[in-house]
Amino acid sequence: MTPSHREQLRQLLGAAVTFDEPLAPKTSMRIGGPAAAYAIVSDVSNLVALLAWCTRDNVAWTILGLGSNVLVSDAGFAGVVVRLAGEFTRISVVGTTVRAGGAAPIVAVCREAAKAGLAGAEALVGVPGTVGGAVRMNAGTKVEIGDLVRRVEVVVAGEAMQTYTLPQFAYRSSTLDRRAVVCAAELELQAGDTRGVQAELLRHIERRNATQPLELPNSGSIFRNPAGDYAARLIESAGCKGVRIGGAQVSEKHANFIVNRGGATCADVLALIEEVRETVRREHDVDLELEVQLL
Repeated sequence: MTPSHREQLRQLLGAAVTFDEPLAPKTSMRIGGPAAAYAIVSDVSNLVALLAWCTRDNVAWTILGLGSNVLVSDAGFAGVVVRLAGEFTRISVVGTTVRAGGAAPIVAVCREAAKAGLAGAEALVGVPGTVGGAVRMNAGTKVEIGDLVRRVEVVVAGEAMQTYTLPQFAYRSSTLDRRAVVCAAELELQAGDTRGVQAELLRHIERRNATQPLELPNSGSIFRNPAGDYAARLIESAGCKGVRIGGAQVSEKHANFIVNRGGATCADVLALIEEVRETVRREHDVDLELEVQLL
């Protein structure tokens, strides 16, 4: 990013953009170098303008939500990291439809749905990220968000206005355009008993707390589950639980999590990922695929 780029971004976004911004505090893994530019965008018009500028000037950009499911390079990101705020965080309920902004935390969506007595999304409370990230990767546990999505509002980089789509979903993937930013999604749920839905939500929260290493920085599941099996089972049976490189360790609580024991670097995590993959390949003849996104 050139000095000219920085000046243009200041003119475009004013105080909403900062430079050489540390990203580690903005990720759940607490790892990573700085963003050349970090922009907080609160409405569709500013998002359209920023992405048009990035496209025109060939400046790399990415969206960073709550910083889960991402591993930021120790060198950081050389372009613009965009954080959605303002109108992108709103959640509304009309009948059995929940409309949630792309920056709305999944946990908040689940709580609002339960408060309205709407069933179907309770299991998603274990997803640590935002609606936008969840839709893009079809996140889920017992249920996948793609099963509930009825419409997605997007801005595609370089296009002049917000558009609407309904992507196809598969395990941990969707057909969303790589240049598309999720502004909001509409989820169709079912009317239920408020107390019953809230009790089910609480059960999922308690299960998450009991099975995931939430007491230490982590980025969520590292690997996708192979067809017909579970990555955590393969990793644990291969003897990798508790294995450590530098400050990074395979969680002793859940083998598909890598935790930051303190001072871990991205290089530590990547080295540990490769050690786990090689061990599982040798012991089980299975090639584990990454679920965590590398930035």
